Amino acid sequence: MPPAQVILTPDEVLQRGLQLVGFNDKRQASVRRKKNRSRFRTHYVSEPNVYAVLLVCLQTTAIAEARINFDTVGVKKTIDYFFAAIHLLACYPKEEQAEAIFGWSDRTWSNWAWKIVKNISCLKSEIIVWPSWWGDTDSDLNDETIFIITVDGAHFRIEEPTHENFSENTIYYSHKFKQAALDYEVAVSIYTNDIVWAAGPYPAGVNDITIFRKHLKGKIAESRQASGINHRAIGDKGYRGERAFLSVPSSHDTDEVRDFKGRAMSRQEVVNARMKNFDCLLERCRHSIPKHKQCFDAVLVITQLQMENGSPLWKV
Repeated sequence: MPPAQVILTPDEVLQRGLQLVGFNDKRQASVRRKKNRSRFRTHYVSEPNVYAVLLVCLQTTAIAEARINFDTVGVKKTIDYFFAAIHLLACYPKEEQAEAIFGWSDRTWSNWAWKIVKNISCLKSEIIVWPSWWGDTDSDLNDETIFIITVDGAHFRIEEPTHENFSENTIYYSHKFKQAALDYEVAVSIYTNDIVWAAGPYPAGVNDITIFRKHLKGKIAESRQASGINHRAIGDKGYRGERAFLSVPSSHDTDEVRDFKGRAMSRQEVVNARMKNFDCLLERCRHSIPKHKQCFDAVLVITQLQMENGSPLWKV
């Protein structure tokens, strides 16, 4: 018989999350709820209801690597370690800083926070999904040409990777930051509140159109073949070179098309900005590239859950 689910209400998430970072019940009771929510976002970025949903996802997932196990240390400690993982993503503290905040040894904090970050990151294949109905000939998107997604490359700073001969590894050089970075490809549905694709990391020196050709171009081609609809993406000028699959800003666009592309790309920029609200992606990564990917995938999952639970994007 499967174990009973541990379900926290948003109020319980708010209360316990604040307790762990130093706001006892008396301090929480002395201010308005709005103030406590602001405190919570400072330490965890998202609203409590998002993490209430995420906690359920970590228990009900079919992905074994993503499922949390309460049997190892018990329910209470596991939930506390869950908050430690979210705090790691949100504030990216050094181990000594986290040790002071949570009152645990640096090793305990690091081991458990990173373990649950990995659990969250493994939800990506369930949460970030390419819609199957895009291949449905009976869908509402029957038209000669349909823009289905926006796509953009997001750069994130990292420590300079070692090079066997030189002090700098130029393939990781980011023109956005003028230093070493990783690049992730992110695609957002134009008509729904969904991140539908993410790939990476790639060295920031690899250009966006090269990354697009690796996998995402093939995804669009598959949906075209299945539906018979001329699906296309919208990107910025870094995606020039695949006119059959990608539309970029053009002087030949009508005012209506130019406005449509602008609104669509603005939604994409909002998604990128929401991800960079998490300091693990905003700050230069102090950890390995595999751990950066875990952080990215975990934040991607949380960002999608934000859009599904109270923070949708606007309609194009």
